[in-house]
Amino acid sequence: MTHVALSLAIAVLLFQACFWAMRMWEVIQTTRMVPEIDPDKKSRLPSHPPLISVIVPAHNEQAGIGECLRSVLDQDYPHFELVFVNDRSDDDTLAVAESVVQGRDDLRIISVTDLPKGWTGKCHALDAGVRQASGEWLAFLDADCRLHKSALRECYCASIRHNVGMITLSPKFVLKTFWEKALQPAFVAMSCILFPLALVNHPSSTVASANGMFYMIRRHVYEKIGGHRDVKGLAVEDIGIGKRVKAAGLGLLFANGRRIMQTRMYVGFNETIHGWTRILSASMNYEMPIVIKYLCVHILVSLPALLSALYIYVPQAYKLWPETWFFLPFICFLAMTFASTLFCSQMGVPRKYSVFLIIGNLMLVWVFFVILKKTALSEPLQWRGTTYDFNRYEPAMLDPVPARSAYTNVHSSGEHTVPTANPSIPSTPIYYTDTEN
Repeated sequence: MTHVALSLAIAVLLFQACFWAMRMWEVIQTTRMVPEIDPDKKSRLPSHPPLISVIVPAHNEQAGIGECLRSVLDQDYPHFELVFVNDRSDDDTLAVAESVVQGRDDLRIISVTDLPKGWTGKCHALDAGVRQASGEWLAFLDADCRLHKSALRECYCASIRHNVGMITLSPKFVLKTFWEKALQPAFVAMSCILFPLALVNHPSSTVASANGMFYMIRRHVYEKIGGHRDVKGLAVEDIGIGKRVKAAGLGLLFANGRRIMQTRMYVGFNETIHGWTRILSASMNYEMPIVIKYLCVHILVSLPALLSALYIYVPQAYKLWPETWFFLPFICFLAMTFASTLFCSQMGVPRKYSVFLIIGNLMLVWVFFVILKKTALSEPLQWRGTTYDFNRYEPAMLDPVPARSAYTNVHSSGEHTVPTANPSIPSTPIYYTDTEN
């Protein structure tokens, strides 16, 4: 029995060492394959840069929408418009937005009053914004994000340099409360395990994703993949958009935007848990085998599993191998330390927050149990006060084209020009209601 226990302890420690070594390798690969957008680069624009429409949806975002809109209006890109979509807000979101844009003629305000059946609120709001946008490029920005003044310039230039039809960013996370520091890095790390960014940028890989906080896409690419109408029922529509762009061979780039975008994604414990439960359950396609797989993985790399393994391993290993017993625990600790600190640095948060990953992992295990319950009981999606009568994330067109033909559709005819709808930008709000199902 003693030998069995020792064998199990060794197996757990080896598993943990391999897990963290894989995470460290993924972080290194991400550093190599994911370019970082440098706001100090001041990339040179063409003499006639295309119009970029920045679309910002907001549902009850009165606390932060002012800073978000001001960060867009302060852009140094010379040719852009801002389309703000007030999505059924019942607070002062609209009033704050209107106060920010007083005297500006480069902003359009839309108010969405209804949510058609079969749509998620955000998808519907973004679709409404696109209908009023005139740009050759469409940039979608969440209301809880802030942009550096050179964000549009550098993202546009990066997309041209890399020959892609869509660019999306990972942000710098603003973490203020204890629970934000403890939970956010662990949940973001889980998202990166599901969608390794280095593979997202590899044209021959089938892995694809996008970050709905910010992505910029050519209009003709957006229209070719069906826009938000083709992902209208997805709980993570950004991933659906990214998958479709890559599947169509239209060029997808995931860039590190920690120097040009920041966000306080969720505030406090409850909002963080609820938000990431929605994201991760949809990202795993509500598939029970995938949820169980990652639940088991994170149980095995949890703090209780580590302490239990060490409790069994150390005294027996010290007796059997008095001069080398510490090698395996040391390797585990080293891999864990390097992987977690490098990841936090990549996120743009202080490396000291890496110590919270142990707590975050325990909460991640809890979230996986919650997802199992939701999946088993087929519970409907609930988000931001809306209960939807569907709960499945079922994207189509997931497999990208072969690497040799990727990106060719984007540049076969150079820079595209699209007709501009609604060229005049009204100073008063447009009240928009979509009655389509």
